[in-house]
Amino acid sequence: MPLPKTLNLQLLYEGSVKRVWQSPYRADRLLFEYTDDYSVFDWGKMPDTIANKGLALAVIGAYFFDELARPERWSALPGSPHLKIFDRAWLKKRWEHPLFCEGLAGSGARSHFQDLMLASGQRVKFYQVANFPGPVFMEVLKGEVDRPLSHRVLGQTLYFYPQRKNVAAPRLVPLEVVFRFGMPGGSSLKQRLEKDPDYLKVLGLSEMPQEGKMFEHPVIEFFTKLEPKDRLLSLQEAAHMSALNAEQFERLTEFAMDLALALYAIFAERKIELWDGKFEFVLGASGLMLADSIGPDELRLLYKGYHLSKEIIRQVYRGGKWQTAISEAQQMARGRKNADWKQICRNELKAEPEPLPAHFKALVDKLYGALANHITGHECFKDHPSLEGFVEALPTALPTPVQK
Repeated sequence: MPLPKTLNLQLLYEGSVKRVWQSPYRADRLLFEYTDDYSVFDWGKMPDTIANKGLALAVIGAYFFDELARPERWSALPGSPHLKIFDRAWLKKRWEHPLFCEGLAGSGARSHFQDLMLASGQRVKFYQVANFPGPVFMEVLKGEVDRPLSHRVLGQTLYFYPQRKNVAAPRLVPLEVVFRFGMPGGSSLKQRLEKDPDYLKVLGLSEMPQEGKMFEHPVIEFFTKLEPKDRLLSLQEAAHMSALNAEQFERLTEFAMDLALALYAIFAERKIELWDGKFEFVLGASGLMLADSIGPDELRLLYKGYHLSKEIIRQVYRGGKWQTAISEAQQMARGRKNADWKQICRNELKAEPEPLPAHFKALVDKLYGALANHITGHECFKDHPSLEGFVEALPTALPTPVQK
């Protein structure tokens, strides 16, 4: 639910699953409000919600920001038995880099996260949130967003990014930094490698990966963050677009690699497979900080072969009339130049998503809470099954694709 009007907060942004408020307590802080809404296939808000999803995302995000800020987590990382599957020489370079041995292992990972906060302004720990009614917000350091300007040149739309040099005020680095540990089924990387085998060298891999297998070491890709549609960037494009200097951009890549390895080890300790995910960063006077959030909406997680995210919801709609209409609408929109594929889908193809079947939704309503309990080791959400119990119930609960 939106915040009560009596609080008189300023809404800065509302997306399909998150609201961003200006903090009424400090001008340099924002309040993230994660909602129970969800989106699949880039549709935007679906016709129903997932119980406790927003609260669980705040809990999981706060847990990871706290955990990654602990120097002990980083100093123990080189000895993690879960990282032995990766190339030893590649790992050795990571552990010897100044960012790791002098920065992360010494003082932990900096992030924009400040605290979890109630609407009253009271601060709470992630394991306390279930004790309080009403919304819980993630308080973060405010970062300026320098949005690109579009301009038509030679019949193409180009995006021009401000090259701001002043870093006194924190600013969002306009990149999505995607990390991959392997190539699971359905990964977009498979299509890129089939189309351009030389891309293997760009990723730093020595042989063509097998679907469903882990790489010899994680790889990094860069995508746009602030354009209408995310697009893959070369390393050179990403470096230029970031407006970072050479040392800062190198630190960003190393930071992303180290964060990915730390998350891999944390999830492996909990018997969860981390296959890929994304990071966002803010640059301030003190350097780079991890931004946005960390959780199942940013990561591809599997437990005993089952996805722990809205991917299990995609399975309900995949192959059905609505998902098929989306593909057709997107193709029609490309032919019309700048047409809205969602409007085509709704108005011309008469296709919209149906709510989830009741028996399946009842199980999905337990997903995010069960995952938060499992990751944090605290019973943040009562009356939820264990993660083991959740996945055991999935085979019989997964319905056939919704038709309309």
